[in-house]
Amino acid sequence: MNGQPLPGFYWDPEKKKYFQIQSQNAARGLNLKHSLHNIRKEERKERLQKTATARSDKIRKERVYRRNANSFAHTHVEREIGIKRRAYFTQVLWPDACVSGVSKQPQQIIERPVDVSVQQRPAVRYFDRDPISKTMYAVVGENSVKRQRRHNPHLDSSSLEPWDEFRRTTSTVSSQCYLPATGALATTTYGSDRPPVVYLSDPERDEPYVHQQFTPKECSAIWGAAARPTSFAPSPGLENTVAATYTEHLAVAASSSMLLFMRSQTGAWNAEMVVKSLDSDILALDWISYTTVVLGCRDGKIRLYDTRSGGSSHILTHPYPISKIKRADNETRLVCSGLQDSLFLYDIRSPRLSRGSASGPSSHDNHHYNEHYFKTLYPGNRDNKKRRKLNHKAFKNWSQPLLSFPHANLDDLELDIDVHPRLGLLAASQDHNTGTAILISNLWTGRTVKEIKSEVSVGKEKLDKIRCVKFIDRDEEEGGVDLWTCWSGGIARFGW
Repeated sequence: MNGQPLPGFYWDPEKKKYFQIQSQNAARGLNLKHSLHNIRKEERKERLQKTATARSDKIRKERVYRRNANSFAHTHVEREIGIKRRAYFTQVLWPDACVSGVSKQPQQIIERPVDVSVQQRPAVRYFDRDPISKTMYAVVGENSVKRQRRHNPHLDSSSLEPWDEFRRTTSTVSSQCYLPATGALATTTYGSDRPPVVYLSDPERDEPYVHQQFTPKECSAIWGAAARPTSFAPSPGLENTVAATYTEHLAVAASSSMLLFMRSQTGAWNAEMVVKSLDSDILALDWISYTTVVLGCRDGKIRLYDTRSGGSSHILTHPYPISKIKRADNETRLVCSGLQDSLFLYDIRSPRLSRGSASGPSSHDNHHYNEHYFKTLYPGNRDNKKRRKLNHKAFKNWSQPLLSFPHANLDDLELDIDVHPRLGLLAASQDHNTGTAILISNLWTGRTVKEIKSEVSVGKEKLDKIRCVKFIDRDEEEGGVDLWTCWSGGIARFGW
């Protein structure tokens, strides 16, 4: 009677007796405690309990506890070695202080250009600048790429030369970016009756209208392009994994595929279709590290492509079509702008809730997509069985954002955003119908720190949407950061 296992009998530790195990046929219709079915259920519960206890013990042993957290001496040591450098002052007061002196009135750098051939004044659509020579490259109108040099890079705007047309595309321009490492200019087009095209040239060495032209196969539209920043450096041990002969990388969103253009030291461009035939078009993309590109699709899926593995993976899901996507302050945090006024900050390390979400949105009020969110999304008492089922599915499939920023963009895929990681600022262009042109938000708290009103429309003239917003660092002698944007058909600067 010591509890040793006996064939055909069950030892009850409470009563300290052996009981005969009843077979399934004998216990049919009866809820016997010592039936074979109930005993198997109890054994399964014991196994699960032992597994959970062993797991919690392992986590407890591996966890490192910091002692003396409230000690005065330890607090000063942490401050000296920089453990708590991301404190309240850095994440809350620093962005507010950086943008407090920014004027709400724009300083017009470049006026609306004049197109002599048609006697019109088309607006600047996109722009970029050579950081060395300060040469400005702008898309004027829909398909005219123009260049404006300076007599002296260190002089003010009065030293600008007249505009000269550098290229005229066959359809509306969808993006333009300058690659400072090799001095190349990349321009892409949407395509219409003519196929979409990627134009690559060296403006400082080539004559006007001299460029390389690439026409992707089986591509209905090119939505954008992103060059790998020169500030990214390969991680230790990766110098030999990425070809050292390539000095520039350009990722192009070609319909539902992604093209990767690589330039060697000899100046030749090599193109490769690295992501093929996704379920939806790629509307936005950006480089988040030396070897990784993030892709934003029309169906809301966010994918990562790694140049080392040559494959893409679906990591996050945005509830609406994605218009712009940017790297935040590190390679794991993404700022995603979409339709229906959605502007979220995601972390690829935590795409879901930390606890289970099987019970639905009503049980998790701290979730972004809670019951209040869906009532606001569908106003009026339209709660029915079908609606609740769709909400439950959306709650489980949509990714959990870290922050939600104020944003006004109902159905426009061209409104731009930009991030300055060091200052912790996010600038997003808004729908002009709201009366606001640009909102500048704190990247770490989501709070709006500066609101720039839109210009006043004269008569029935339609205001030009802001398709390009850029944080541009000043010269080393001056220091500081300015916000450059399309404004009044030209280019304006918001600075101190």
